Amino acid sequence: MRQRRVVTALAIPLVFAFVAASCGSDDDSSGDTDTSGTTATEDTTDGEETEGTEPGNAEGEVDTTVVEEEAEATYGGTVTIAFEAEATGLRPWEDTCASPCYVIMHSLYDTFMDLSPEGGYAPFLAESLESNEDFTVWTMTLRPGVMFHNGTELTAQTVADMFPIQQAGAAGSGAIGASGLTAVTAVDELTVEYTLAAPYVAFPGTLAGAPVGFPFDPAAAAADPVGYSTNPIGTGPFTIASRDIDNETVVERNESYWYTTADGDQLPYLDSISFRPIPDEGTRLDALLSGTVNAMQSLRQNTIRDARAESGIELIEYQGNNTGGGMFNTQVPPFDDQRVRL
Repeated sequence: MRQRRVVTALAIPLVFAFVAASCGSDDDSSGDTDTSGTTATEDTTDGEETEGTEPGNAEGEVDTTVVEEEAEATYGGTVTIAFEAEATGLRPWEDTCASPCYVIMHSLYDTFMDLSPEGGYAPFLAESLESNEDFTVWTMTLRPGVMFHNGTELTAQTVADMFPIQQAGAAGSGAIGASGLTAVTAVDELTVEYTLAAPYVAFPGTLAGAPVGFPFDPAAAAADPVGYSTNPIGTGPFTIASRDIDNETVVERNESYWYTTADGDQLPYLDSISFRPIPDEGTRLDALLSGTVNAMQSLRQNTIRDARAESGIELIEYQGNNTGGGMFNTQVPPFDDQRVRL
């Protein structure tokens, strides 16, 4: 495989690349693994025209042509992805997330809006999103016929019923407060009205990810809010197969997924994805080099350095804005002792 360098971090984008290729949760170009290639004969001339030949070809050569090769989509297989930590939980309204959690969630949940290649946000689960003149009321129209993993249909009333649960959630309450969202109303079966306390032009971004933009089954969440973390129900391309905390989370293909590519290919292509937390940086890289996992994620410069020195790895890197920190419970031993904290 080739080695590609962009800026400074290893494998979070690689992780997303695998998930996006199998999930199809982005636009058609990123979600469609139906690839095409081009071939051309090498031009060995200096560009001089020879009578009776095409420009750039030596006399007697076959004309230089570009051949489009259409490849059929291939279904099946499993991808194993290694993370630096376990996901804190899989409840969009409750669990605050870092990269591992978000990647797993994106395999299970769709978003109402999504990033657009042209910039800004475009509808995904939504068919449209429009605001009033002062950006205090946003009206969203949902796609019809989208089903949760348990066979329940996603409707405007679903979104309205999610709102009280989001308001009470540790993650949801913060996002709701930041956006100024005060009410969510089902206008009709597929039309949702969001009311804000003040103008907020960036509200589409709130609907493009957790905790407000991931639709979940509110009835199941209310019935078992704790168990929902190990048995999440979304509308996404994969369903939960098993969740062994600190060991492995496996998701499998959602046979009833609503999304298809522009060519009509039903997504996702993969049968399953296995997510494995491997906290030690060296062990995680060794797992990738040995083929135990197919992709990994890291935020550590030394791991990126070591990976660059290896062959057979494709690095996809970018300069991010992640921050890290540590939290200590100073009310109980050993950190109630100032000497230990120092």
